[in-house]
Amino acid sequence: MNKAFVFLLMLILTVLTACGTNNNSNQFGFQSETSDTLKDNEKSGRKDVSYVEGEITDIADRNPNFLDLNTENEAHNNHGAYQQKLREVVESTGDFDAGMIYINGHKAIVNVTPKRNLSGDDLRRRTDNLQKKLVKAVQRYKIDLRVNK
Repeated sequence: MNKAFVFLLMLILTVLTACGTNNNSNQFGFQSETSDTLKDNEKSGRKDVSYVEGEITDIADRNPNFLDLNTENEAHNNHGAYQQKLREVVESTGDFDAGMIYINGHKAIVNVTPKRNLSGDDLRRRTDNLQKKLVKAVQRYKIDLRVNK
């Protein structure tokens, strides 16, 4: 009796669900759009969603896993700013002309040329003074000062 009741209940549910299906659905149950539904969408004035360029940065601002690629962000390593600072320190001494300055890893290599002929002791003293100023100005890098004669 119990098995017959369950079977009868399943049969009734199957018939009820089969009668309630939409005519626009295919064999897998997905609704297919007909010309009527397309006309309804046109009447409603619904517009397609398009992405604006600014929305991409909004997503990056909201998600902490995205990198912030704004150029105004000072958190990025900007070697050019450090090179410029080193060049300014060299030029401020008045004794040396700044040559090529480049940064490789944790080392900043600064090439300088004396503006005038200096004796050995005087050149060494001024070079040591410049080395201290460079280290004080940019403490992030190990300064390798190279004097070209």
